[in-house]
Amino acid sequence: MKIKKIYPAALYIFFCFFGVLNAFKPTILSGFSSMQADAGDTRLNHYFLEHSFQLLTNRNYVGELFSPAFFYPYKNVLTFSDNLFGSAPIYWALRALFDPDLSYQLWMILVCILCFISFAILMRHYRTSHVPTVIGAFLFAFGMPRLVQILHQQLLPQFFTPLAFLFVWNFIKSPNNKQLALSLILIYLQVLSGIYLGWFLIFSLMILIVIVSILDRNTFYRLTTYFKHNYKAVITITLTWALLMYGLLRPYINAKEILAYRSYAEVDYMLPRLSSWFLPAPDSLWWSSLSVFSKDLQMTQEHHLFLGFLVILLIGLSVYMLLFRQSVLTSERSFLIKVCLLVAFTLFILCIRLPNGWSLWRIIYSVIPGASAIRAVTRIWTIVYFYLIVAAILCLDSLIRTMLGKQVRMSILSLLCLGCLLEQIVINLPSSEKLLFTKEVLQIQELMQSDCNLAYVTLNPEKPYWVSHLSAMWAGIKANVPVVNGYSGNSPPNYSGVSKSMNTAQVINWLGEDSRGKLCIISQQSLKEKDKLIKMYSVKEDINSSQNLISYEIQLPIQKVFSQKIEAYAVPKTLSKDELLKIPLIITNTSNFLWSTIGKHPTNFSYRWLDPTGKLVMFDEDGKRTALPFDLSPGESVVINALIKTPTNPGKYSLVLTMVQESVAWFIDKEAKSLQIDVTITSNS
Repeated sequence: MKIKKIYPAALYIFFCFFGVLNAFKPTILSGFSSMQADAGDTRLNHYFLEHSFQLLTNRNYVGELFSPAFFYPYKNVLTFSDNLFGSAPIYWALRALFDPDLSYQLWMILVCILCFISFAILMRHYRTSHVPTVIGAFLFAFGMPRLVQILHQQLLPQFFTPLAFLFVWNFIKSPNNKQLALSLILIYLQVLSGIYLGWFLIFSLMILIVIVSILDRNTFYRLTTYFKHNYKAVITITLTWALLMYGLLRPYINAKEILAYRSYAEVDYMLPRLSSWFLPAPDSLWWSSLSVFSKDLQMTQEHHLFLGFLVILLIGLSVYMLLFRQSVLTSERSFLIKVCLLVAFTLFILCIRLPNGWSLWRIIYSVIPGASAIRAVTRIWTIVYFYLIVAAILCLDSLIRTMLGKQVRMSILSLLCLGCLLEQIVINLPSSEKLLFTKEVLQIQELMQSDCNLAYVTLNPEKPYWVSHLSAMWAGIKANVPVVNGYSGNSPPNYSGVSKSMNTAQVINWLGEDSRGKLCIISQQSLKEKDKLIKMYSVKEDINSSQNLISYEIQLPIQKVFSQKIEAYAVPKTLSKDELLKIPLIITNTSNFLWSTIGKHPTNFSYRWLDPTGKLVMFDEDGKRTALPFDLSPGESVVINALIKTPTNPGKYSLVLTMVQESVAWFIDKEAKSLQIDVTITSNS
């Protein structure tokens, strides 16, 4: 009796332990000194979890709920990526005991274990025997596609999906208020845990309801009858859920209205191809024989969707049993398997991209709310495989139960377990040394904590730009100092410093004229000879203890100085009236601020005509603007072909060439030195 009780527990523990070791062996074997997987999205998702922890525990924290203090002072930057709120409490509990990095590593492991447990709960609810259950839970939580996507940690916490499916299915079959409320709560929590995971779940459930309604004509009658007798409760529950969803998604909707929409062309190369479903994880059992499928794929890392031949075998077995051995299945289980296979098949057909470029997803992208925000459609595997594994495990369990002879059953199950484990082994998973990243963060943090109210860290040309941004962001959250640096799924409008460093003028321009306090520009090298504003306005220079970084402190605001240098050559002394000219000019920014070409107050070239008394001459189309070809920092020059319209009346005039910052000031009105040329205007005749 004791053995019968111990065996199932040992089975679950073994499969879960094997899954954790296979998925996180770089972390575990390094003694947690390595972080999976890189210093990009891995550190970004970690930052979001730490942000929520700081909100919870630090009353002096400079960030706000949807506005972590990066891309400062732009608001709602959390909406550029997943927020991970749904799984954040797990991180908070760990963070109360451990340092940030160890907490994050344990969080990754725990959310995968929870996926294993939640899928096992679903299967045991349907009275599936233990061995098929652990196979299904292992494939769902630790399958190859999920291992490849460990670097996208927002795809790991899928543990609400099996439970949401369970209650939705129960509600469809036997509607009641409790099932409805639990279904909607779990759907909300899955959206809260990951936007991709939540959107794919909702999309699949919409398809599921349609399929169930077609296959079971009584479904519509059951649901409408339930609503008639419980409409007040249904409206209350649904409205509460809708308000919660609106509160969560409204900032994302607002962000989408401001940011550029993802074009379908951007989505197209992230649509799964047929070959994607046969592309295994690198360094896995089938990699050498199937990797040929990756030769023509862009963004290959997003196309590793192959889950193993065992799954294909079990799916084929499920279809066979539905067609030829349906007597083995109970009517309820048969219906559930049929629905799951049809939902998975429908999702597969909707997202697949044919070699000629044709895909039904173009319709989904245009019609279904939220679809245009989904760039990596390949991640639909997270929900397709869920339905396939549910159907396959239920069929396997039913088939095993019909087999005569305990020895036969044990042999087959042992082979299935061994095949399942072997197929999912991945030898080399990417990881990075924690110390390399944390050391740089600490150096920057020391400088920020010295005397900074705001900070910007120049990008290290020897590293990918996102590493520098994330180092600055992490230093900022640890020092509790807002940073101009930023890295996320999108960038704010008019932000010019994502892939290259901003100079001080660009940083100050981004911060805006209302910024106050001590701005620290932190660099890996001296900027005094390269950056005019550093040379003019830095009031303090600080070097960190390791002598690798220099911080320049500038007190904001800096009073604007409107200054310009305009050089013109071969300007005719006589011109016809009403003539539109193009005159080549060399323009130099001798001001102390950036001449920006974008934003609310761009700086353009313009001119004025004065009569012999010095009075401003007004006529149609006078003061035409010529835009600069790019932003001009202090000390920089540019050559432009300036558009100039001559006055309508003949006579003697003075042409004054000047810059103008729109809705702020004409440079000539701010006593800036301007180029003035005497010109005679003649009649057309």
